[in-house]
Amino acid sequence: MALLHRLLLQAARRAAADPRVQAKAAELYQTKLKPRAQAAWREAKPKLDAAKQEIKEIARESDPRREPKAFAARLKARFIDRDQDD
Repeated sequence: MALLHRLLLQAARRAAADPRVQAKAAELYQTKLKPRAQAAWREAKPKLDAAKQEIKEIARESDPRREPKAFAARLKARFIDRDQDD
């Protein structure tokens, strides 16, 4: 098993050092991965911003430093319990 592991590791190192493999990886990154990641971020950002605002509102309602239990209960009610209802 160790021999197979060593052979696979050596093959991966050789492939990573090959300029053709590096060029193909850079091309795939620019044409496939980067656009998909940007699209996913554009879709997720409004949801994250909304969640951030909700957490700020909850923190205004009950101070997490003085009332951690109440803060946690409101967070749970707003996010976890809401997700279970859907």
